[in-house]
Amino acid sequence: MRRFGAWLVGAAILALTSGGAAQANPTFETFRDLCVTTRADASAALAAADRSGWTDMPAMFQDEIAKQGFGQGRGRAKMFNRALMLMYAGNGAPVVDGEPIAVKVCALGLRTSAGEALRKAATDWAGVPASPEFRKGQAFAFLDDGGVHRAFSVAEFKTPRGKDLIRQGRVAMLFVAGQPAAPFIVYAIPTL
Repeated sequence: MRRFGAWLVGAAILALTSGGAAQANPTFETFRDLCVTTRADASAALAAADRSGWTDMPAMFQDEIAKQGFGQGRGRAKMFNRALMLMYAGNGAPVVDGEPIAVKVCALGLRTSAGEALRKAATDWAGVPASPEFRKGQAFAFLDDGGVHRAFSVAEFKTPRGKDLIRQGRVAMLFVAGQPAAPFIVYAIPTL
């Protein structure tokens, strides 16, 4: 009986430490591989997509992205679990606190029944509170300290210290937008 009790305790500990941990979201991991690892560098992100079997994004999607204020970029497409995933890498200028901020941008979107899980994976990864200054979707601005995210307010973008951190490439933004069943996740690095 003691052996069974010890085994049961061991099994419970194993379940809590492995099975109870959040499972990786494969779509979010794809986003990280293509966009975060490349620091939203368009050439690097597109090359990573090409190595993973992505193909050119259909023109109709590319045109729609251009209408949203993102240009000088290209996109890729790939079927994943019977859903079309789209990725885009280029430049943009989201309006923040009434002013456009130039950014390098890499984004991933798809229609999925697991949209809420993807959104949660993205917001959990941001690890900072949403920035209320952004008007569309959820947006997070943060200082990247070697993989540790610290909240970075929109007001800081305009300060000498903030501009210096932007020049160093240490400031990033994450936007989680789109419909519940069609999330769109954007990783942006401000530039000056």
